[in-house]
Amino acid sequence: MKLYVMRHGEACSPTLCAGVLQADHERELTAHGHQEATTAGEWLAEHAPKLDLVIVSPYVRAQQTWQEVAHHVDAEVVETSAEITPDGDAEAFAGALLARLQIEPAEYVLLVSHMPFVCYLTAYLDRSVQPPLFPTAGIAQLDLEPLAMQGFWQGMHSQD
Repeated sequence: MKLYVMRHGEACSPTLCAGVLQADHERELTAHGHQEATTAGEWLAEHAPKLDLVIVSPYVRAQQTWQEVAHHVDAEVVETSAEITPDGDAEAFAGALLARLQIEPAEYVLLVSHMPFVCYLTAYLDRSVQPPLFPTAGIAQLDLEPLAMQGFWQGMHSQD
């Protein structure tokens, strides 16, 4: 099973979004962030013919990132989860996801989330790696073994 853990595309700073101060969950992608997400979607389409499960943070920038990716990749099930926001509990989420995937097998899974959640999640799934820094629209690739309750780091795709 393949797990793709994606950070959202570049978002405007809280003080630069439409010239007004915005709450973190309302921040939108910049034009560059939309392009990053599109490019990431094109790359993902080459590596995951169809996503069985997509889980997206409810924050605007993550939802916008998924919307761009969705133009390039078909998905069977798409869910929004408040558990994968920047301050989410990566260890608890990983355990729940692995348990779920034991009874609901999937071949390709995508998460669209935020720093620092994405780095903690990948490091928890494969404890042999240090928590990686994710560039905007970066996608970590892991092989998952739900029955063993662990993952194996395969690499990072980034725009650079």
